[in-house]
Amino acid sequence: MPNYNMRGVQFLTDNLGNKTAAIVDLKEHSAFWADVLAECGEPTDFQFLVDSQGEKIAVMLDFEKHGELWEDVYDCLTIESRKDEPRVPWEEVQRQLQAKGKLNV
Repeated sequence: MPNYNMRGVQFLTDNLGNKTAAIVDLKEHSAFWADVLAECGEPTDFQFLVDSQGEKIAVMLDFEKHGELWEDVYDCLTIESRKDEPRVPWEEVQRQLQAKGKLNV
């Protein structure tokens, strides 16, 4: 697994240091979680952290049980975290790859 460092996400590890699950802050990522619920319905097999009023504040995504969903979550959170990064035009990327000999056109 890649080295994850995302705002609003913490990881659980096993005794060998392997990441086994992610805890996603639902306040930080409420819009994304609403989209997940709209697509797959109210989940029944997720574990949630709740506050003192019983409100869901985080969801745990077990990689073994929710691996495909985690991949989608990871992709969306990565895209969101990079949305303000400067962009490089495709033509410039092509020129750089050609200069390195990694693209034959």
